[in-house]
Amino acid sequence: MGGNPRAGKKGGGDDFILWVRVKPKARRDDVLGWGREGLLEMQVKAVPERGAANRSCCRQLARLLGVPPSRVSLEKGQGSVRKKFRVEGLEQKEGEALLARILGGRGTG
Repeated sequence: MGGNPRAGKKGGGDDFILWVRVKPKARRDDVLGWGREGLLEMQVKAVPERGAANRSCCRQLARLLGVPPSRVSLEKGQGSVRKKFRVEGLEQKEGEALLARILGGRGTG
C-alpha cells in the first residue's frame, strides 16, 4: 500500500480515497484530526438517520478540500462510524498533501 496510511487505500485513477471515523450528534461540525487508528476523525451535528450524517460528512469534506460537494461521495460504511469516501478529480497524492498542509500534525489520539 503506497502513500499516506492515514488516507487509507490507494485511489483509482484521478480519485482520492479517504477513510474517516465519524462521530454523529455532536455539538458542532468539525474535523478533529488524525485518530489512533490512522483515520481522519470528524464530528457532525447531524443524526445518523436517513443518511443525514453521511450527507453532512460529504459537505464538510468538500469544504475542507476545496471541491464542490458533488465530487465527494460515500463509497462504503453507510451505517458505520468508519466510512470510505471518494473525491473525484483529486489525485491520491494531491489529496494526501492537501490534508497534511491543512491538518499538520493535528491528531485526536
